[in-house]
This record gives sequence, structure tokens and C-alpha cells, in this order.
Amino acid sequence: MSSPITKHCNEEVSIDPLSRRETKAEMTTPKFELFGETYMFVETFSATVISPLPITDQVWVKTDTGDETQIPAFGIAFRKSHKMCKYELRQYRVDGSFSVFKDALIVNATTGEYEVNLDRKTVIIPAFLTVLFPNTSMAFYFRAMPVPNFFSTIFILLCCTAFVSFFVLPWGFKSGYVFDEHKYMWLTYFASRIGSFTCIKWIKRRSQKFDNALRRIIKSLKF
Repeated sequence: MSSPITKHCNEEVSIDPLSRRETKAEMTTPKFELFGETYMFVETFSATVISPLPITDQVWVKTDTGDETQIPAFGIAFRKSHKMCKYELRQYRVDGSFSVFKDALIVNATTGEYEVNLDRKTVIIPAFLTVLFPNTSMAFYFRAMPVPNFFSTIFILLCCTAFVSFFVLPWGFKSGYVFDEHKYMWLTYFASRIGSFTCIKWIKRRSQKFDNALRRIIKSLKF
């Protein structure tokens, strides 16, 4: 079922609701939950397209306040008289304060086409293997996606362990290499390296789930 937008009085900004003063009514979507966190889209910009500039991915628009300006089209197809809206994404905390992700959603309100414009974080394994296997050695995810605190701790420990053990292993060749004398170091290296690849795979899967869930919610809203 579609959810209507209700009217209430990509940089992340933390805001305390007690210190925020509303100067005008805001167009907002109903709050929704993802991965245990509460979110809401808030309209921050609305304008009518005067002239699209597809070659430069720009559009000339006239805002609802009467100002004319040129802004990015974010890869969305706009034509003259189409309505363009921008929304920020608010991520709420337990105490009622929230973080703001500016220009998180760009919408062509006339056609319904939209673009998620959230900034992403990068997770990468600092090793030569990253050059050989970039798809399995790095991952990207939206900054708005909640990630357990233990993930960063575990991932850093695994990468540090693999790094140290990798540089310790060559010392075994100085006086004739005996595998049995270094088998635990080899085991430590391979176990930590496999663990770091597992972390990359896990964050990729989580990121895909978050992306799919967010897009399903966006499609259910009437912009």
C-alpha cells in the first residue's frame, strides 16, 4: 500500500531537535524502520524545470520561491515543466536527535523517476591481493546504513594479524625453512586473511539488503 506524504510544522549533519527551529512547514514522508533504525525523508527543495541540459547533466529550474538557477540533474531525465524535488534523509536516535544526509533522494515528481544520492563508505583489505581481486577485497555501503560496532574492530584486528604474520614468515628462510616450525604462523596468516574476506562478503550482503529495502520503501511512497 502506498504511503502519502504528510505536511508537518550528501553531507551528514547531527542535529539536536531542541536546538532546531522550524521556519516553515516541512513536507515529510512517514517514518520508517530499516535494520532497527528509524528514518524519514524531508523535502528540502522543489522547483519546475525551465530547460534541461542533458549534455552536461544539468537543468535550469525555477524554484517555488521564484528564483532561477542551474543545478545537477543527477542522471534523471527531465523535460520542460517537470517537477524536481530533493529530500534529505534523517536517521533518528533513541534520544530523539537525528543525523541528516543532505540531497539523499532526488525525484522527478512528474514521471516518478528517482535517484538515491547517499554517500558511501569504503571497506578495503590493505594487501597486494586487493590489486589482484578488487571485487572480493573491497566493499562500498551507504553511510546511512547502520553497521554494528564490532564489525570495524574485528576487521581491523584481522587485517593487522594478517599483515604482521605475512612479514614474519620470511624470517623462516634465513637458516633453512622447516614448515613444521612455522605452521602456526601460516595458519594464523591464512585464517586471518580468510576472515577479512568473509567480513567483506558480509558487508556487501548487508549493503545489498539495505539498498533493496530502501528502494522498496521509496517506491511505496507518493512523491
